[in-house]
Amino acid sequence: MFLFAQLFFIIHLSHSTMATTYQTQKYELLKTFEDAELRYYPPVMKIQSNGAFGPLFQYISGVNESQQKIEMTTPVYQSTTDGKPIMEFVLPERFDPQNTPGASSKNVRVFESKPGYFLAIRFSGYATQNRKEQQAKRLLQLATELQLPMIGTPLLLVYNSPYRVFNRTNELLIEIDIQDSTLIP
Repeated sequence: MFLFAQLFFIIHLSHSTMATTYQTQKYELLKTFEDAELRYYPPVMKIQSNGAFGPLFQYISGVNESQQKIEMTTPVYQSTTDGKPIMEFVLPERFDPQNTPGASSKNVRVFESKPGYFLAIRFSGYATQNRKEQQAKRLLQLATELQLPMIGTPLLLVYNSPYRVFNRTNELLIEIDIQDSTLIP
């Protein structure tokens, strides 16, 4: 009986977790290639930490200047700047520079992202270091083949909770310099 109760709990938890939907950052699809997309991302409000999930989660849980709880969105951005890890949450669409709560922690920075053009590739599974390196190599090679001038280094976008095992979605993006590209309308 105890085993049956445990199994029921796991199935129920899995079903309720999979049924959860999050608002996802919008972008405009400009062109599709064999295994990549060229996208335009408009500005959005974001919060950023030094690579730590905790301060960002605290911010959306109400540890901000307005003590306002904010729903989780996707994707979670991960990158490095000057060799240091960076993690960013995209805030829901309703937020803008005037109504976004300020950070009450020095470990969180609130900002509006700059608009930009990006080449994106999608991959599944967990975004291990080895997998990220393989996909980044693939992305950079594709951008070079398409003669798309790149800006910066690839950004990792994670769409699923670490607890989700199956049907995981990740993307790598590289910013494209549109002034030197003939592929952008």
